[in-house]
Amino acid sequence: MNRVQQKEMAGRIKSRRDSLGFTQESFCEIINLSASSYTKIENAFQKPSLDTLIKIAQHLDLSLDYIVFGNEKPKNTQNIDKIMALLKNADSEKLLHTGKFLSQIGKVLSTD
Repeated sequence: MNRVQQKEMAGRIKSRRDSLGFTQESFCEIINLSASSYTKIENAFQKPSLDTLIKIAQHLDLSLDYIVFGNEKPKNTQNIDKIMALLKNADSEKLLHTGKFLSQIGKVLSTD
Protein backbone atom coordinates (compact mmCIF):
# COMPACT_ATOMS: atom_id res chain seq x y z
CA MET A 1 0.00 0.00 0.00
CA ASN A 2 1.49 3.31 -1.03
CA ARG A 3 1.17 6.61 0.86
CA VAL A 4 -1.74 7.87 -1.27
CA GLN A 5 -3.73 4.65 -0.73
CA GLN A 6 -3.00 4.80 2.99
CA LYS A 7 -4.28 8.40 3.16
CA GLU A 8 -7.44 7.42 1.26
CA MET A 9 -8.04 4.52 3.63
CA ALA A 10 -7.53 6.80 6.64
CA GLY A 11 -9.97 9.28 5.13
CA ARG A 12 -12.66 6.63 4.71
CA ILE A 13 -12.25 5.55 8.33
CA LYS A 14 -12.34 9.12 9.67
CA SER A 15 -15.30 10.09 7.53
CA ARG A 16 -17.38 7.14 8.70
CA ARG A 17 -16.40 7.63 12.35
CA ASP A 18 -17.42 11.28 12.11
CA SER A 19 -20.70 10.45 10.38
CA LEU A 20 -21.60 8.07 13.22
CA GLY A 21 -20.84 10.75 15.80
CA PHE A 22 -17.90 9.07 17.51
CA THR A 23 -15.03 11.15 18.83
CA GLN A 24 -11.58 9.68 18.39
CA GLU A 25 -11.43 9.06 22.13
CA SER A 26 -14.77 7.26 22.34
CA PHE A 27 -13.99 5.15 19.29
CA CYS A 28 -10.58 4.17 20.70
CA GLU A 29 -12.30 2.85 23.80
CA ILE A 30 -14.76 0.85 21.71
CA ILE A 31 -12.06 -0.86 19.66
CA ASN A 32 -9.67 -1.12 22.61
CA LEU A 33 -6.80 0.81 21.02
CA SER A 34 -4.65 3.57 22.43
CA ALA A 35 -5.51 7.09 21.32
CA SER A 36 -2.02 7.66 19.96
CA SER A 37 -2.15 4.52 17.80
CA TYR A 38 -5.58 5.37 16.46
CA THR A 39 -4.59 8.96 15.69
CA LYS A 40 -1.62 7.67 13.71
CA ILE A 41 -3.96 5.40 11.70
CA GLU A 42 -6.41 8.23 10.97
CA ASN A 43 -3.58 10.55 9.98
CA ALA A 44 -2.04 7.87 7.74
CA PHE A 45 1.20 7.67 9.71
CA GLN A 46 0.64 4.05 10.69
CA LYS A 47 -0.98 1.09 8.95
CA PRO A 48 -3.41 -0.78 11.19
CA SER A 49 -2.84 -4.44 11.93
CA LEU A 50 -5.36 -6.84 10.43
CA ASP A 51 -6.95 -7.38 13.85
CA THR A 52 -7.35 -3.62 14.34
CA LEU A 53 -8.67 -3.17 10.83
CA ILE A 54 -11.30 -5.87 11.45
CA LYS A 55 -12.39 -4.17 14.69
CA ILE A 56 -12.65 -0.82 12.91
CA ALA A 57 -14.69 -2.35 10.09
CA GLN A 58 -17.06 -4.12 12.48
CA HIS A 59 -17.72 -1.09 14.65
CA LEU A 60 -18.10 1.31 11.73
CA ASP A 61 -20.27 -1.21 9.85
CA LEU A 62 -18.01 -1.11 6.81
CA SER A 63 -16.53 -3.87 4.70
CA LEU A 64 -12.78 -4.37 4.65
CA ASP A 65 -12.94 -4.00 0.88
CA TYR A 66 -14.44 -0.54 1.23
CA ILE A 67 -11.98 0.59 3.92
CA VAL A 68 -8.86 -0.66 2.15
CA PHE A 69 -9.75 -0.18 -1.52
CA GLY A 70 -12.84 2.04 -1.54
CA ASN A 71 -14.52 -0.48 -3.86
CA GLU A 72 -17.99 -0.50 -2.41
CA LYS A 73 -20.36 1.66 -0.47
CA PRO A 74 -20.76 1.24 3.27
CA LYS A 75 -23.09 -1.65 4.05
CA ASN A 76 -25.99 0.39 5.37
CA THR A 77 -25.88 2.71 2.34
CA GLN A 78 -26.29 -0.29 0.04
CA ASN A 79 -29.42 -1.33 1.94
CA ILE A 80 -30.86 2.17 1.79
CA ASP A 81 -30.25 2.27 -1.97
CA LYS A 82 -32.08 -1.05 -2.40
CA ILE A 83 -35.03 0.12 -0.30
CA MET A 84 -35.25 3.40 -2.21
CA ALA A 85 -35.29 1.53 -5.55
CA LEU A 86 -38.10 -0.73 -4.32
CA LEU A 87 -40.12 2.22 -3.07
CA LYS A 88 -39.60 4.12 -6.31
CA ASN A 89 -41.06 1.23 -8.33
CA ALA A 90 -43.96 0.39 -5.99
CA ASP A 91 -47.47 1.62 -6.65
CA SER A 92 -49.24 3.78 -4.06
CA GLU A 93 -51.73 1.08 -3.00
CA LYS A 94 -48.94 -1.38 -2.20
CA LEU A 95 -47.10 1.32 -0.26
CA LEU A 96 -50.22 2.07 1.77
CA HIS A 97 -50.67 -1.60 2.70
CA THR A 98 -46.99 -1.95 3.47
CA GLY A 99 -47.11 1.10 5.72
CA LYS A 100 -50.06 -0.31 7.65
CA PHE A 101 -48.30 -3.67 7.97
CA LEU A 102 -45.09 -2.10 9.29
CA SER A 103 -47.10 0.01 11.72
CA GLN A 104 -48.71 -3.13 13.14
CA ILE A 105 -45.31 -4.82 13.46
CA GLY A 106 -44.03 -1.76 15.31
CA LYS A 107 -46.96 -1.94 17.75
CA VAL A 108 -46.35 -5.64 18.41
CA LEU A 109 -42.64 -5.12 18.97
CA SER A 110 -43.16 -2.16 21.29
CA THR A 111 -45.37 -4.21 23.60
CA ASP A 112 -42.73 -6.94 24.14
